[in-house]
Amino acid sequence: MKLEKLIIYGFGRHENRTIELNKPITVFYGMNEAGKTTIQQFILQMLFGFSARSQAHKRYEPKAGGKYGGQLQLSDPVYGRVVIERIAGKSAGDVTLWFEDGRRGGEAELAELLRGYDRASYEAIYSFSVHELQDLDQMTEQELTRTLLSSGTAGVDHAGKMESQLEREMGELFKKAGKLPLINRLTEELRELETELREYKQRADSFRPATERLEHIKQRLAELGPTESVLVQEIKEAEKWRQTAPLLARKQQLERVAESGPMNFPESGIRQYERLLDQKNELQAESAFLENEINRLEPVRELPETDSLTDLLGREAEWHQINSSLKVKQEERSRLQDELDRLLKLCGMNKEQALLSDASLEQEDRLKTVLEALQSAEQEQAFGQRRLAEERQRLSEAERALKQYLEAEPPAEQRQRAEQWADIEPQLALAKAQQKRQTGTAANNRLAQFLLGAIGIVGLIIAAFSADALTGLLAAMALGAAVWLWLRDSKSPSGTAKDELVERYGGQEAEYEALLMKLAEYDRGLDERFDAIEASKQKIAALPQTDSSEELQEYRRLLKSLGFPEDTSRATVLTLFDKLRDVHAAASRLERVTEEIKNLEGQREGWLEQAQRACGKPVSASNVISVLRAESEARQQKLQHAEKILEKNQQLAEQARKCAERLATLSEAMDELFKRAAVADEDSFYRAAKLSEQAKSAQEQLQMVQSQLSAIGKVEKPAALGDEEESAEQFLERSQQQLDELQNERQSLWEEQAEKLQLTRHLLSDEGHSMKLQELEAKKAEFQDAAKEWAVNRAIVEVFKQTMDELKETKLPAVLKLSESYFTQLTGGEYVRLLLSQEGNFEALRKDGLRFRVIELSQATKEQAYLALRFALASSLKESHPFPIIMDDPFVHFDRRRSQQVIKLVEELQADHQFIYFTCHEAMRQAWPSAQQIDVANPERSIQA
Repeated sequence: MKLEKLIIYGFGRHENRTIELNKPITVFYGMNEAGKTTIQQFILQMLFGFSARSQAHKRYEPKAGGKYGGQLQLSDPVYGRVVIERIAGKSAGDVTLWFEDGRRGGEAELAELLRGYDRASYEAIYSFSVHELQDLDQMTEQELTRTLLSSGTAGVDHAGKMESQLEREMGELFKKAGKLPLINRLTEELRELETELREYKQRADSFRPATERLEHIKQRLAELGPTESVLVQEIKEAEKWRQTAPLLARKQQLERVAESGPMNFPESGIRQYERLLDQKNELQAESAFLENEINRLEPVRELPETDSLTDLLGREAEWHQINSSLKVKQEERSRLQDELDRLLKLCGMNKEQALLSDASLEQEDRLKTVLEALQSAEQEQAFGQRRLAEERQRLSEAERALKQYLEAEPPAEQRQRAEQWADIEPQLALAKAQQKRQTGTAANNRLAQFLLGAIGIVGLIIAAFSADALTGLLAAMALGAAVWLWLRDSKSPSGTAKDELVERYGGQEAEYEALLMKLAEYDRGLDERFDAIEASKQKIAALPQTDSSEELQEYRRLLKSLGFPEDTSRATVLTLFDKLRDVHAAASRLERVTEEIKNLEGQREGWLEQAQRACGKPVSASNVISVLRAESEARQQKLQHAEKILEKNQQLAEQARKCAERLATLSEAMDELFKRAAVADEDSFYRAAKLSEQAKSAQEQLQMVQSQLSAIGKVEKPAALGDEEESAEQFLERSQQQLDELQNERQSLWEEQAEKLQLTRHLLSDEGHSMKLQELEAKKAEFQDAAKEWAVNRAIVEVFKQTMDELKETKLPAVLKLSESYFTQLTGGEYVRLLLSQEGNFEALRKDGLRFRVIELSQATKEQAYLALRFALASSLKESHPFPIIMDDPFVHFDRRRSQQVIKLVEELQADHQFIYFTCHEAMRQAWPSAQQIDVANPERSIQA
């Protein structure tokens, strides 16, 4: 079976989308939330139905509305091309199949097409994800073996999970040594109910004996009443006699004592005497203490004088004001002195000079007038000086130009040649005229010579070629004439003096003319420069001579009178004058402040003298107030101490006087008390008091005894008592013991009677027995249901184990053999076999011969074994169940080498299986370069075949 096209009407986030699957391997790529899982669920739910309505989050119904469902177009080796359409309807959806022969079908035909597989069976073999591989690391060895067995047999991994679930449920129902499982708890509860029912039966058997015992108890209680009453009466009479006999004897004794006491002893005489005696002793002690305190008081000398100190301390603000003012004035004097020094430095004079200087307004006006006059004179002088300097500059420039011009004067030789040329020029003109005439004749002769020579030569040549003698003769004659003329000219004289003059000076006329012009021009320039120098000298001589020395002298005299240096700048002299005026003001203020400081210092010295006289000790300005306060406090303390001594002396004297008066009063009271008691001294008084106290006590006790006897009434000795006094105690003890025994018996009978009554009433009214019977029956029914459920689960587990054993024997060997080759390929030859041990656990055989239990393998190797068994089982079912294999990123946690190995295996298996791979990792998409790649989020970027 091969999926060829997905047509999504509306499923999750996908709507109106068509996806063609045209390669054995199709890779769906997209980031998280792009819709990969939605497409995977679309394929599964189109085949096996929509999820239940109670699981709305798994149904992928379009949120925006629209048609729900879609189509799968596939080709099957048995049924050919088939179109599966599933749309909204019942919970699983309404499905319709179209076959290529025109037939239509529904769920039954779809079940045949799927070879009876449901979704769980399909996902157990042909669909898995990374989560199932990751779960392998959390499994126990038994669970891992069961999972691998399921993956390598029928793919019924859900059956293995069901077996685990059943075993867990069986464990919750019953465990051999458990307490919490349901059957164990029910067994214990049934045992407890049976015990309680046995107790109910035993209590029911005791009803008759209990009623008989109640009757006996009733009779015995009736007998105990009269006996107990007689005994109680005898005990009361004996108790009454026992209480009365001592009182009668005591009465006689007290009457004798009361008659022997004195008759007129004062009431509470001892207390009065002792109170007076205590007061007398206290007063005597107090008198001695007061006398001692008076003697201990120190004598009071002359009291210290504090008025002057108080007056000075009251004027403390005045002292602080003086110091504060003095400090302010001193600071002001320091500031003024600094300001005065600064001003004097600016003026450049000492204080005496500055104070002697006149800084009046009249002097300031005079200074300004002198400055203005000096400035005006200096301006005129400066103007004249500038003009003089300018003319002198011009004269200097003219002289410098003359000097430079003279340096360019033509040489004397040129001037001499010019002077000679004036004489030679006429002679040269005459010589040239004569030579011109001679030159014309010589030129004609030379022309004739050339012509004759040429004619002769030409004639000779012609005669030679023509052999004409005449021509030759004429030519010879012409040539001879030319030679004669040449010889004549060459023999003539070389020339005269005129010719020499022409030869010497001929052609130099222009040079000499230029020389003459140059000399003339030079002479003109020289004359001009001499004229300029002379003109400058005349102007200098004509300039007026101005002098400001008189104004300057006046200015200097004024500066000297003011005390300023003669070189004082005129730009700052007015500022200095202002500073001089500031010096006068500061000096005046400084004198006033100094005078004020002197007055304040005098006041402070006077204050210190008063403080020193008041304290009687030297003081300083820094500690005068503290010394005054300390001295005042000391004198105040002395004064207060003296006042306290005087006051205490008066108090002690007054207390001593009062104490003496009270002592006299107490002595009189004590004498009066002796007189009333008819005694002379203290000892007699105490003896009389003792006798009086005894008589009084006897009277009081006698009254109490008489009142007790009156309360008891007339009492006679009981007949049951003997004549001896001790027989009453013995009789009471014996009678009380008998009474206690009777009461204990009565109490015991009452308790037993209450218990028996409670028991009989409970047995008559208790419904617990029937309720326990009902509860027992209910627990038995619950126990039977739990036992039945456990037995059913046990039977299912046994059937599953038998099925797995059969699959191990029939199907597993072939699958295991194929999975070994896949496992070897996936592990790169590291492991060569997958085995089942005798205990039924999977083991892996490494290439070095070592065996490893599957639980001992690494997580990645476990996953490789799982994949090998899955692929082997799918390969073994390719003829009967040729379904596409759907994988959701199961290899993402493999390293690069393992990923390449599993990719290579998948590419080998693509000839027999269609693979649909979902991933969100770019590296996994690039690992399938030959696969059809579909970008879920951007269909236009998908790589189609």
